[in-house]
Amino acid sequence: MKGILPVYKDSFFCGFNRKDGLQLQMFYEKGLVYCEVNIDNRFEGYTDVLHGGIIFGILDVIIWYAIFMETKKICMTRKTEAEFFKPVMCGIPYTAKGQFLRIEGRDVHATAWIEDKENEVYASVNALFREARNISYEDFINKFDFSRTTPSIKKHFMSLLNL
Repeated sequence: MKGILPVYKDSFFCGFNRKDGLQLQMFYEKGLVYCEVNIDNRFEGYTDVLHGGIIFGILDVIIWYAIFMETKKICMTRKTEAEFFKPVMCGIPYTAKGQFLRIEGRDVHATAWIEDKENEVYASVNALFREARNISYEDFINKFDFSRTTPSIKKHFMSLLNL
């Protein structure tokens, strides 16, 4: 399965209708979630350098999708470890990627990183997520925009309603 992932309609990072947001388009292929990142100076933390909080947020969203696509679990961030190796510059194209790693008891582990076109990693996050409790799958699914996604990806998300 591969294709464009649906977006949480109100997401600052992915929502297509959020003019104040980043409107990132997430893709899934062979266990990897990724998106192209080229952010303007509105989100700089220092002259022409993308703010670390924005970098972290992008990687957190990627991790959420990677976990969901591999496990069909709706999880929330519990603990993270971020490393910033080189400045991510505004107005320069990068790719953010992430993947599910493993489940140990209640802990769901995943990782994400931002790299340049030569595959040099600029920042990474290792994360521990936990499955969310008391979430209505129907309400959850209704908050997503499937208008740009593939039928197989939509079917994967909609299968939550059949659990």
